[in-house]
Amino acid sequence: MHILLAAFVFAFWGLVPIYYKQLSLVSAEVVMAHRIIWSVVLLGIFLFTIKKLSLALKELKSFKMMFILFICGALISADWGLYIYMIESNLILETSLGYFIAPLIGIVFSRIFLKEKMSFLACISVLLVAIACFIEILYFKKLPILSVTLALLVNFYTLIRKKVFVSAIYGFFLETLLICPFAIAFLLFLPSANRHFSFDYTFILLILSGLVTLLPMLGFNYATNKLKLSLLSYLQYICPIISFLVAIFIYNESLEFHKIISFSIILIAVVLSIIDSLRGKNNE
Repeated sequence: MHILLAAFVFAFWGLVPIYYKQLSLVSAEVVMAHRIIWSVVLLGIFLFTIKKLSLALKELKSFKMMFILFICGALISADWGLYIYMIESNLILETSLGYFIAPLIGIVFSRIFLKEKMSFLACISVLLVAIACFIEILYFKKLPILSVTLALLVNFYTLIRKKVFVSAIYGFFLETLLICPFAIAFLLFLPSANRHFSFDYTFILLILSGLVTLLPMLGFNYATNKLKLSLLSYLQYICPIISFLVAIFIYNESLEFHKIISFSIILIAVVLSIIDSLRGKNNE
């Protein structure tokens, strides 16, 4: 049951581009601002309903805690904004590439910042990712910067979030709450016609973007308490695989030969990473 819930959450995230495609006439910055605001409002209502809101706010017990959570909020908001921009720019394949790369960059981060040892297979996986990026560089004469930035933002967020001993739900609420004033200020400085607060279909979709954010997050947090982290790490690849299929078969994004090669190399790296994780688990 818990495995099915986690698989559903990752599949849902893989299908999210379809939702944000409905908001393609709204700029990514405005969508991001609404997503932040409505996530805070809806999660605040949820915490108030279960009588946990005051407990969540008590976690803001020091300036250092507020600063770290603010940085987390800034990073995850930047990740959201870039993700939405890439979807609206018909770059869903690039988002898929970014989220394939992200766990492998996490291996490098764990070595650099957390001093964790890298196995031989982990080194090979990282090398393959570097080769895939090099192929993109040869073709485009530049690094696939958006995909890499998406992966880096996720990993910097995860790295800093590890320093905060606050529950996932409380932490998500607080880090988004601290960014919310900037989202509100951004919308207020826009011409009224561009704020999209008129009660119409677009406004309803913008409100629901909060639910699109919160519901899978709550499901994910529940699953993380019931499943082993190693199993979750395998399941997370459901998301970029589905995004890849959505890009190709629903939005007809072109899959040039160089992308086929890059994705194939990344998939080999992913398989090696999973094998390495399984071997590590069996040696425990």
